Amino acid sequence: MEDKSNMFLLSVGIGRLAPVLIMPLFYKFKSLDDEELKERIMRLCGKTGINVEGIFSFDMSKNTKKANAAFTGMGKSKRIILGDTLLEKFTPEEIEFVFAHEMGHYANRHLTKLVLISTVSTFLGLYITSLLFSNTLGLFGFTNQYEIAALPLLFLYLSIYGLITTPITNIFSRKYEWEADTYALETTRDRAAFISSMEKLAEQNLSERTPNKIIEFLFHSHPSLSKRIEFARNYEL
Repeated sequence: MEDKSNMFLLSVGIGRLAPVLIMPLFYKFKSLDDEELKERIMRLCGKTGINVEGIFSFDMSKNTKKANAAFTGMGKSKRIILGDTLLEKFTPEEIEFVFAHEMGHYANRHLTKLVLISTVSTFLGLYITSLLFSNTLGLFGFTNQYEIAALPLLFLYLSIYGLITTPITNIFSRKYEWEADTYALETTRDRAAFISSMEKLAEQNLSERTPNKIIEFLFHSHPSLSKRIEFARNYEL
């Protein structure tokens, strides 16, 4: 019991220290200079009851052209970080919307839910694969599960399990994206910013606007751009 308590305290400590001590080792952070944008975001946080320590920009462009915003940390060390790619290419209204979308994920605890789903799926997969592997070794001429030559069979079963569960996980992921979109629309009441920010994000991330329906169902964690824009246009504000 003591070991579990220590692990919990360690995870909490890492969660609190990451935005302050760990992430700055990999990115250069600075306080957001744009006072108007800072006021927009803080007003949005106040409206939804989310308390943060500060708003920072970081040099995301050194690794990617993609744009993003996020919450980091826990408790009082919770910060808002905005990639420089987002600040350079998006209008204040669009940045506010992108951030509101991330707030939707945070408010609805989507990350926690996806971690739980992934954890359950992983342990269930290992259990099922272990049973299947142990009970079918003889069919392929193996005498025990420790034979190195049997490893390809184990990897085959793991791959098949992954192909089955990935679409299921993606169903949850797409559901959470719809919820975050709805949250952002309700919070900002800005349909135009939704559409224009989605267009820019798709262009920066080289996203396919209308993918094949089967491919989208099996492999996409986000709804297609065309569906999200249609959703925004038809959403009653």
